[in-house]
Amino acid sequence: MLEHRGWLTDARVLDLFAGSGALAIEALSRGAREAILVDAAPAAVRALRENVTASGLAARARIVPTSVASALRMLGREGVTVDGVLADPPYGEGQVQRVVDGVVAAGILAADGWIALEHAVDEAPSAPPGFAVAVSRRHGRTAITLLRREEEAA
Repeated sequence: MLEHRGWLTDARVLDLFAGSGALAIEALSRGAREAILVDAAPAAVRALRENVTASGLAARARIVPTSVASALRMLGREGVTVDGVLADPPYGEGQVQRVVDGVVAAGILAADGWIALEHAVDEAPSAPPGFAVAVSRRHGRTAITLLRREEEAA
């Protein structure tokens, strides 16, 4: 969904709730230049380190071992800008909208940036001001929603 839109080409992506790092590793393998992977769980951080090393992508990956909220604040303070955000937050915890709102509040998303979220169908995010839903696809009880700045959403 991202690659055929050209959104990954030379992109800097942020992978929130990174887990194994599969989303970021896939993005890097499909044209992203750099990925920042965020997860607070020690087991996930170990898996992230192992997986980016095993895939040969460690030089293009930055692992941030902290909570998503802390990472967003830190990246905002550092002046980091990302082209896109990948997020697969835990279902049923109200994290989906918090991720969207947190990314916007942190001011880290590029002017033509996007947010890709995997979520339970009953947790669909609302597009914040200045954003629109570019596409939303349902797969059983799971959905994938892509948000993009309104001038880029069409």
